[in-house]
Amino acid sequence: MRRLIYTGVALLCSQLAMAQLKVKVAGTVTGDTEGHNMVYFYSRMAKDSAAIKNGKFEININEPVAGSRAISIQYDQAKRRMYAPLVLFYDQSGTINVAFDIVKGLSSATIKGMPSAVTYYNYNADKPKVFMGARQATIAKYGEDALKKGNAQFEAATTYQNDLINKGYDSVLNKYFDGNKVVSTTLVLNTLSNLSTARAEDYYNRLSEKSKATEEGKTLYAKIQGLKNAYVGAMVKSFELPDKEGKMQSFDQYKGKYVLLDFWASWCSPCRASFPRIREVYGKLKGKNFEIVNISIDQNKAAWEKAVVEEANPWPQLYDDRKVSYEFFNVSAVPTSYLIDPTGKIIMKEIGFDPKGGGEMEKKLEELFNIKF
Repeated sequence: MRRLIYTGVALLCSQLAMAQLKVKVAGTVTGDTEGHNMVYFYSRMAKDSAAIKNGKFEININEPVAGSRAISIQYDQAKRRMYAPLVLFYDQSGTINVAFDIVKGLSSATIKGMPSAVTYYNYNADKPKVFMGARQATIAKYGEDALKKGNAQFEAATTYQNDLINKGYDSVLNKYFDGNKVVSTTLVLNTLSNLSTARAEDYYNRLSEKSKATEEGKTLYAKIQGLKNAYVGAMVKSFELPDKEGKMQSFDQYKGKYVLLDFWASWCSPCRASFPRIREVYGKLKGKNFEIVNISIDQNKAAWEKAVVEEANPWPQLYDDRKVSYEFFNVSAVPTSYLIDPTGKIIMKEIGFDPKGGGEMEKKLEELFNIKF
């Protein structure tokens, strides 16, 4: 069964304090739309649209902070063809010029205008080239069959390929990095999973003090600390987070029990799809030396509060308003779960959710509590 993960990295809005931004997306479209004229410009929090008329469209938005939105087109939906949205980054007022062929799709797009948007687009356009180059080099060295599970050289080939990818992504990041530009912090965050801790710290240290002081700069710092803190065998540092009544709860109160820390968000459909199964597991472990604690990474507290009521999970609900998920646990995707032993030591980490249950985390709990789910 395919494991479900929601990263949402590309569309996370940055929280950079600055004057309201006035952003215009001016589009030029070639090819016959066949009447499927709508263009959508959206994030999780907002959605705007415009119609293509005489090969042109224009979308104007006002944003309080820098961030990103994605473009999708009605033509793709009507034709039921696979597509990837085109993500545009903005960190100042100005115009982003977008041009594409409707039949070829958004992959044919070119971006001009706002410098940060161009940088972000070019960075993302270069990354697939790294993957393809790494794959071709690996096949040349080991043969195509080596990248198939079960092959005797699978581990060596995948390690070689991943090393090439990591080095390539680092090179692409360095090409577009400018510590004085807001977009660079976003680029580092988007590359973080492919960087060593030392390289991540190097990029952070090259940021301007102004960039470090932004919300994204603080997030990057917290995530780098998470790279150091979140590994199997590490002791969890004490932290406090508010519960649904706003009362501060300390992790220390759960010492002496096995604790399953489950990181989620109200907008994460795989997270919420996991709860019925987790409730079954929780019910079978009731009365044992065990507790589940949900920690939400929602940026919208009202949305979290609403989801907590809707799910009605019978275990503690905490709201991460101080980047604990990043700084202590290096959460880069949800759902992510950590199993903590009674001494406070991390003994397992699992990313994703198997809708049928029976994942590695459940197997570990079965082993610890001599029970079958």
